[in-house]
Amino acid sequence: MSTANSAGAAPRASRRRFVPLVWLASIGAAVLLALGISGTLSSWTDAIITNNSNTVGAAGAVALSESSGGTTCVDTATTSDNTATCSTINKYGGNAAMQPGDTSTVDVTFTDTGGADGASFGYAPGTCTSTPGPGGVNLCTDGDLTVAVACSTGATYSAANAVAALAQGPAAPGSLTAVTDTGSPALAAGDAITCEFTTTLSAAAKASDAGSSISQPIVWTLSSS
Repeated sequence: MSTANSAGAAPRASRRRFVPLVWLASIGAAVLLALGISGTLSSWTDAIITNNSNTVGAAGAVALSESSGGTTCVDTATTSDNTATCSTINKYGGNAAMQPGDTSTVDVTFTDTGGADGASFGYAPGTCTSTPGPGGVNLCTDGDLTVAVACSTGATYSAANAVAALAQGPAAPGSLTAVTDTGSPALAAGDAITCEFTTTLSAAAKASDAGSSISQPIVWTLSSS
């Protein structure tokens, strides 16, 4: 009798042990399923775009370099406002003892050393200031002293490559006017224009001109627009 009971008890004990294992397996599967769903849904909570190419830079600018006789006067690209004052190149020659018939010729080369083309290039003579000699003559206006300006493309002056828009004179310094060339372009980046100034004291200059002198500023402008 006891043997029969022992035989019947073994399967029941085995079934009791099996049922918890099934529950544990079911719970484990449910946990894995939940984790799998949660992991999948978590990718829906964020939307991501990567901008991997964001750049900016300053535009190229015109810059004007002036040179004469092997001396470079200024490169305006090194200044904060792209302007400069040059007092080392005297376009009228600086001869304070000109005799009647004397002529002074000065060639000045302007180069666009910047990264942009110049749409216009020109110069504007300022007010001519006269210092009269004993005869009281104003050489800015009396006509005995004249200035002629001729410009050409290139690093040396050549009449064959003249820029007509920049030429004027010979005329009394006080009569010179502002002129501008608007070529296509007027002065490209890396290119040069050379202007030749010819200052002459007439061979027929009056004796009353003696001891007189003048001073006159000239402003050069290169513009990209």
